[in-house]
Amino acid sequence: MQDDATQGLDPQAQARAGLPPRIGPYEILGLLGEGAMGRVYLAREAHPPREVALKVVRGLSRGALERFRREVEILARLEHPGIVRLYAAGEEELGGLPTPWFALEVVRGPDLRRYLQQAQPDLRARVALLARLARAVDYAHQRGIVHRDLKPSNVLVDPHGQPKILDFGIARLQDDARGEMTQAGQVLGSLPYMSPEQLAGQGHAADARSDVYALGAIGYELLGGRLPHPELTTSTLFEALDVVRRQSPLPLGRLNRRARGDLERVVMKALESAPERRYASAGAFADDLEAVLEARPVQARAPTALYRAGRFVRRHRALTAAVASIVLALSVATVVSVRAARQARAALAEAEARVAELAAVNGFVERMLAEADPDAGGSADMPLREVLQRAERTLGDGHDATRVRGQVAMLLARTWSALGEGARAQALLDRADGWLRAGFGADSREQLQADYVRLEDAARGDDPARTLALADALQQRLARRPEPWAQALALRTGVLRAQGLEQAGRQDEAIALDRALLADPRLAGLPDRAELTDVLRHNLAFALNNAGQFAQAEALIRQVLASESQRLGADHPQTLYTKKVLGQTLHRQGRLEQAVALYAEVHAKRRARYGPQHRLTLSAGSQLAAAYNTLGRPELAEPLLREELQALQQRGEDGGRSGRVVRVMLATALQKQGRNDEAQALARAVIAGEQGQADADTVAARNVLALALLGSGQARAAREVWDAALALAPDAMGRNHPNYPAILANAARADLALGDPARARTRLEPALAALRARQGPAHPRTREAAQLLASAYAQLGLAAQAAALRAEFPDAEG
Repeated sequence: MQDDATQGLDPQAQARAGLPPRIGPYEILGLLGEGAMGRVYLAREAHPPREVALKVVRGLSRGALERFRREVEILARLEHPGIVRLYAAGEEELGGLPTPWFALEVVRGPDLRRYLQQAQPDLRARVALLARLARAVDYAHQRGIVHRDLKPSNVLVDPHGQPKILDFGIARLQDDARGEMTQAGQVLGSLPYMSPEQLAGQGHAADARSDVYALGAIGYELLGGRLPHPELTTSTLFEALDVVRRQSPLPLGRLNRRARGDLERVVMKALESAPERRYASAGAFADDLEAVLEARPVQARAPTALYRAGRFVRRHRALTAAVASIVLALSVATVVSVRAARQARAALAEAEARVAELAAVNGFVERMLAEADPDAGGSADMPLREVLQRAERTLGDGHDATRVRGQVAMLLARTWSALGEGARAQALLDRADGWLRAGFGADSREQLQADYVRLEDAARGDDPARTLALADALQQRLARRPEPWAQALALRTGVLRAQGLEQAGRQDEAIALDRALLADPRLAGLPDRAELTDVLRHNLAFALNNAGQFAQAEALIRQVLASESQRLGADHPQTLYTKKVLGQTLHRQGRLEQAVALYAEVHAKRRARYGPQHRLTLSAGSQLAAAYNTLGRPELAEPLLREELQALQQRGEDGGRSGRVVRVMLATALQKQGRNDEAQALARAVIAGEQGQADADTVAARNVLALALLGSGQARAAREVWDAALALAPDAMGRNHPNYPAILANAARADLALGDPARARTRLEPALAALRARQGPAHPRTREAAQLLASAYAQLGLAAQAAALRAEFPDAEG
């Protein structure tokens, strides 16, 4: 423990400094350190005579006391020269409160970082120190203890150069029958030294390899003079996780030329982001460090070209599925062809061609990697789009065969599609078609996979008719192929067809197809059946939502959320999206405060991860704005909607469906604030863009326009607009659409304003029945319809009906 300015004060000075004269059997000499959990004093023990570091808990929270007791229990198991020794533990009453304490060995030396600054040891001494530190960690691991917070400030170095580990406050006992102290998803530790699995909130599952990662980070700093990821010192948790997963640290040899070779490989192996690629134990790490010192061979191996390509794919996850599907297809085809080659020369030639194709595709990925790999002169910060653009410019260069060009073009097309660049994807698929048809044939597996990629891209757009046409054509061709891969592709095509049906407003057909696909026996045989099952449940829930079957939708979405939280993590983008859909389901049931809480959480996390202008952030913002509108908080909805509209305009995308939806919502927010002229202008702009074909959005725009006209005292004009909207609605959105009864109820407002309660009644009775059945009696739309109907009954002299309605809905007033 380092000396402190308060050490050795006289009693009066100690009192002024707030130090107690004694704690338990120890005389307090000074203050060594202070943290969130408590203080560490320099104290003197009489029997035996020695100085100790006395750690005392400051807070008496349940968590603080539990960690304190855990640290005592852990230290009691450890007796090693590289770990600070525990002498005793107990409890003393201070200020009328029970105060736990424990006494530790005093280390007369600085922490690791200050030791390096003061002693400036040479390279060999630094490696030897790191090896001793790893041995001490391995000793703890062998006794079932994972430290989980290894960092330079938790390592002291005594006058003999012996490192000593302290602060086991968040350590994990692997054999603890009482269970883990930290909850899944809770992140404890120091970001720059935490392994990716800890950053992802999986500290409850941390094993020896998590401490190996921290040792690697310490070693990197010890030998290279900086952290593996310096930006983590100022990053948020989400930013840190993204950095560690996507970026590889600069090779150690680039920072210290003397560390090149085996030493670099050893440290970089400890720093692997994937636990299975690290050393299995701190002892194995120490073995290799000692082998470096003794010029013996090390177990760490230099990364191969294929492994570097894999790292590139992990940094750019959008490529993963495409690369995997192509390489897997080529590999499987190669194996099958090689077997057939034993029987015929023609099959052997095909097998050799497949092997060459696999090598060529891998070679192309390697060339892509070289563009972004710092080791090969590239930039670690090169955006994925720039990497893809460079790769696309080289497509077809050299002597690559037609087959190879077709498959690589398909890989790039799928990636551009995933990034939202549909035009680029389609252009590449057009090029791929020519190469694949020439190389494999029009009905080949490769060509059918390319057609599926084209369908995937269409499904991401706003043209459900095109999606359905492509899906139907592909399913007809796949029906002629009985192979398992073709049947699996047919099932996936069905998933996209169901999405197209839902997008086209054909909810009943979408629901039936989703249910059939969930029951399809082919689903159980897919390697990613869990993921695809979640996709189908999610799509079915979405369609049920739009059909007004909210209870079933909620149950399904909660199943998906539980599955994804376990499979992907609570803050994974897909999990957050599902959480947003759960909010939509609650929203439509009138459970608006619960929905707002979910929307706000998703919006905040997406904004922190992606920034304010990202599509996912804006989508979450519009959902939050919709809830604010329904809750009568339009002043909170307006800035969110204007931010999204501005972003769409900057990207030139405000003319599509997204722009229409945002304008209708913004018009609603303005109308609810009494800014009727502005609301009318926005609504009319949406209606003017329908080009003779009304849809659910332009019907909604007419509803807002009518409300704004009514708010401006133009009741007759408002009724005309509502009549037009209701005439268009059955074809444009369907009578089962959740907005239809709300528009029907709103139209009655004009009838009441014009003194026509009988006509209002004919609208309100079916509207209230539908809203009560689909959205429940607590939903604001249901209660507003009840208020209007009670008013109509009162004006018609139907006092008993009005009274009954007011009794069912106490807020309804005539």
